[in-house]
Amino acid sequence: MLEQLIHNGVIVPEPPKSVGLVLKIEGREVALTPRQEEMALAWAKKLGTPYVKDRTFARNFMTDFSQALGLERVLSVEDVDFGPALRIVEAEREARERLSPEERKAQAAERKALREELKERFGHAVVNGERVELANYIVEPSGIFMGRGKHPLRGRWKEGARQQDITLNLSPDAPRPEGDWAEIVWQPESLWVARWRDKLSDKLKYVWLHDSAPIKQEREAQKFDKVYELEDELAMVRARIQQDLCQNGESDRWRIATACYLIDALCLRVGDEKDPDEADTVGATTLRPEHVTLHEDGVAEFRFLGKDSILWHKKLQVPEVVHANLTELIRTARPSSNSGNGDRPHPTRDKPQLFPDFSSRDVNAYLSDVLPGLTAKVFRTHHATMAVRRCLEESGVAAEDPEHKKWEAANLANLEAAILCNHTKQEPATWARSRKRYQERQEKSKERVNKYRAQVRTYREALAALRAEASQKQQEAGSPEAARKLRARYEKRMETARRRVARGEEQLERAQLALGKIKVQAAIAAKKRTWNLVTSLKSYIDPRVYHEWGEAVGYDVLERYYPTALRRKFAWVRAESEHEEDNEA
Repeated sequence: MLEQLIHNGVIVPEPPKSVGLVLKIEGREVALTPRQEEMALAWAKKLGTPYVKDRTFARNFMTDFSQALGLERVLSVEDVDFGPALRIVEAEREARERLSPEERKAQAAERKALREELKERFGHAVVNGERVELANYIVEPSGIFMGRGKHPLRGRWKEGARQQDITLNLSPDAPRPEGDWAEIVWQPESLWVARWRDKLSDKLKYVWLHDSAPIKQEREAQKFDKVYELEDELAMVRARIQQDLCQNGESDRWRIATACYLIDALCLRVGDEKDPDEADTVGATTLRPEHVTLHEDGVAEFRFLGKDSILWHKKLQVPEVVHANLTELIRTARPSSNSGNGDRPHPTRDKPQLFPDFSSRDVNAYLSDVLPGLTAKVFRTHHATMAVRRCLEESGVAAEDPEHKKWEAANLANLEAAILCNHTKQEPATWARSRKRYQERQEKSKERVNKYRAQVRTYREALAALRAEASQKQQEAGSPEAARKLRARYEKRMETARRRVARGEEQLERAQLALGKIKVQAAIAAKKRTWNLVTSLKSYIDPRVYHEWGEAVGYDVLERYYPTALRRKFAWVRAESEHEEDNEA
C-alpha cells in the first residue's frame, strides 16, 4: 500500500513538424494535413520491408489512411504515389549517412544530454519518502501498429495519447503537474503513475514504477514465495483435482478440474486473457475440438496457436479419466455463452469450445478454493522454477570447474524452463552466418591448442634430453668436484628449460579453456536459437534458485548471467541473501 506518490507527470511527444507533403492520389495531387502527412511518412519508412507485402498489414493501413483522407472507399496501395514521401525519408537517411564522425558524436552527445535532463525531471517519483525510478515516462507516439505474430490489427494506425487522455495517480500531498491532464486520482493500492486508454485496442496502458523500486521488489519476492507454497501442497492440490475429475455427473466440477489438469500437466496459460480483436490464440479455457486429437493408446495430442501466435504442439499420455473427460468435452463442445474474462466476449465465442462456460476467473476461483492464492500462473511459475532447480542440481558442476561450464549449466536450465513454457521464437535470419563464425573461431582455437601442445612436447623433450646429457656428463667426470660443478651448471640450464615447459603448459591450458568456452557458446547458441530464454528468466524462474546454486559452485549468476535490466529487477535477491547471512552471524 502506497502512502505517498509524487511525480511530474509523463512526457507526451510533440507530433513531427509538417513538411508540406503533396501526394498524387488516384491521379490528382493532394496537399496533406499534418496527421495525413505523418501517416504517409510512416508508411514510406516501411517500404522495402516484408511488412508492406503482408496483405493484412497493407489493407489495414490503407483503410485508416483512406479514412484520414476523408474518403468513403478504401484505397489500394497502387492508388497512391508514395514517391514524394519516400524521397523525404531517403533524403533524411542520406543526410544522416553524410555526417562526419565528429558530427555524429556531437549529435549523440546532445541526445544523451537531453535524455538525462528529461529523466531527471520525469523519470523518478517519490514513493513513501524515497526517490525511485519509473519504468517508462514517455508516452508512445502515433505510428503504425506492428503487432506480434499474425495479429489481426497489424498495419492499423495507432494514435498516440494526448495530455487530456491521461490520468495521473498522485497522493494528496503532491503538487499538480502542469498540463491539461484528464484526471488526477489517488489509488494507494496501485503501483501505476499514469494511465490512458489505447485508442486502437481500447486497453488501458500504464506507466509503472521501475522494477528496482523497493515496493515492487517486495511484491516480486512475494510472487515467487507462492511457488514454494504450491510445492509444499502440490500432492494435495493434485489429489483434489484428481478427485474432481471423476465427478462426471450433474456437477460441472469435472469440467473445470479437467481444465486445471491440462494447465498443470502442459504448463498452459488460461487462454481468455485477451481482447476480442486479438489474434485467434488459444489457452486451456479456449480450446476447441480441432485443437485436440485423442489417440487409442491413451495419448492426447494438442496443436494450436498460443500467445503471440506461437505454435503449441505437444503429446501427453493422460489418465483414463482425463481421456474420457476430453472425449465428452469434444462431443458436447458448443460456443461460449459467457463474456469470458471480465465483461469482454471471447474472440472465438461463435466457435464450439471445450470449456464454453469457464474463464480465467472461474479457473482461478477453483484453484484458490483448493489452495488460497493459487492461480494458473502460479503453476507455470512453479513448474519453470522447479525445472531449473532440478537441472542445476543434476548438472554435476562443481566449484573447481571452469566458468564456462557454469555458464553452460545456467543456460541449459533456463532452456529447460523455456521449452516447458513453450517460449519459442523464429530462428534468426543471421543464424547461418553466426554458425559459420562459430566454426571459424573453433578452427582457429584448435590451431592454437595444437600449436601450444606441440611446443609443450618440444619443451619437454628438450628438458628430458638435457637431463640425460647432464647425467651422462656427471658420470664421465673425473672427480666429485668436477661432477659437482657440472651438476650446478646443468641445473641452471634445466631450471630455464623447466620454466619454459611451465609457461608452455599455462599457454596450452588457456588455449584449451578458450576452445572449451567457444564450443560451449556454439552449442548453446545452436540449442537456444529457436527459444526465447528471457521471458522465463524474467517472469517464471525464481532468481533465488540460481543465486543459491551459484553460491554453492562459486559463480555469481546474477552478475555473470542475468542481463543488466534483470539484475536491477532482482536486486532484492542479493539483499535478502545478505540479510539472512547477517541474521545467522
